[in-house]
Amino acid sequence: MADDTQVEMGVKGSFYVAPVGTTAPTDPYSSWGVGWIDLGYVTEDGLSESLNENRTELKAWGYSGAVRTQVTDRAATFKITFMQTNAWTLALYYGVDIADMTSSGTGSTQFLAFEEPQTPEPLYYALGMDVIDDNKPNRIIVARAEVTTKGDRTYKADSNQAFELTFSSLTAPNGGSPITRQFGQVPLPS
Repeated sequence: MADDTQVEMGVKGSFYVAPVGTTAPTDPYSSWGVGWIDLGYVTEDGLSESLNENRTELKAWGYSGAVRTQVTDRAATFKITFMQTNAWTLALYYGVDIADMTSSGTGSTQFLAFEEPQTPEPLYYALGMDVIDDNKPNRIIVARAEVTTKGDRTYKADSNQAFELTFSSLTAPNGGSPITRQFGQVPLPS
């Protein structure tokens, strides 16, 4: 049955990172707890999610069509462009651990410094994403992810020095679920 209250948009949202294993909210209405870092403003492009699957087809002798398929690979990616330049967006873009950054000076002479590693090690994070349309929050929690693609940074007078990042979900620690999804005001059918 057609129901216009079920047509949703991604009007606004937030993106969070935390150490792998950080406790996440159990519903889409609760606030993010201790350890979750809000990465600030994102561009008007919002969040893009891709879910890619590869399948193997099993065909029976004498039949032209598959009698069964089996998922052999499933990967979820999340692409977002952060507008704010802060320690976390710099750490994610340049692949530097926050612990390897230093802050010096005070006031107008304060600065953040770090050296890029010669051979970067992968850095893993838990991700939290809220996509909100009025009073209908959708929440995506990724147990473990890493940055796998980085867009170009543009330095010019008429554009923001943004950080375009794509995160790929990985297997969850201890065999848990890699991604949890929570959809506000979406009931099960009667």
